[in-house]
Amino acid sequence: MLKTAIFVNDYLLLLDFISKIEEEFPLLEYTIFGDEEFSISLEETAEGYVETNLSLIKDAELLIMLAKPLHDDGIIKNFDGSIIDITGYEFSSNAEVFKVYEPIRKILRNIAVPVADVSAILSLPVCIYGRHGVEDLMQQTKNIFTFDETESLIFHNRIAFNKHFNPITSGLPVGKTVDDFALSGGYISIRISPLSTVFELDVFAKGSFGLKDDEGYFPTESFFTASDVSERSDITVIPLRNGLTFVGDYVRVLIDDILKKMKEVV
Repeated sequence: MLKTAIFVNDYLLLLDFISKIEEEFPLLEYTIFGDEEFSISLEETAEGYVETNLSLIKDAELLIMLAKPLHDDGIIKNFDGSIIDITGYEFSSNAEVFKVYEPIRKILRNIAVPVADVSAILSLPVCIYGRHGVEDLMQQTKNIFTFDETESLIFHNRIAFNKHFNPITSGLPVGKTVDDFALSGGYISIRISPLSTVFELDVFAKGSFGLKDDEGYFPTESFFTASDVSERSDITVIPLRNGLTFVGDYVRVLIDDILKKMKEVV
């Protein structure tokens, strides 16, 4: 097993990820790294210890990037081992980089019609903002029933039992996906829904709609609730006229794709 470094700055993704890698790779030797600004919150889930001395990353053979560092000093940028990356960070040309695309980019990359002919409506869960987004949703929901007031961390306009239109996504991986899609000529409208992890993407084309891969890549299912979706770790589709609705659990899909890539590398 490769000696592994995991870099992360938010424990929302880390919670399930640690559980999964210990289940799938019980012999994997790993160390969790993070910036000092996030180390206290990370230590709650990382067995009580997060390494903030990034210089130790050079001792690893595999680096799993779950977040971009706030401070690098060239240590991560110049890492020359194998890297599984979900961030789009720029690494040394000597590194062997395996990209894992965030779920929305994964879908849009597989559309087989010209981007300029595509329109999309994207409903994102609060988890795209990390732990603070989910905590806001939980606390605001509680406050509605208890008539309490607490300071919001992300959603200063209430998100519980509500929906935000045209939210700010700059600086987030999904924000980069949306920007690239728009720059390529596609139209996309974004909302934040009061769901913790389930996303919904309705995609339409002017003419016939198709995917680059065999459609089995995104299995067709019928769902009654978002809870049904959250129990799966894949992206599924619901057929529409001249389009498809893609649904999935953002965190589960991302973790599953990272694990698949790890099985190729480790």
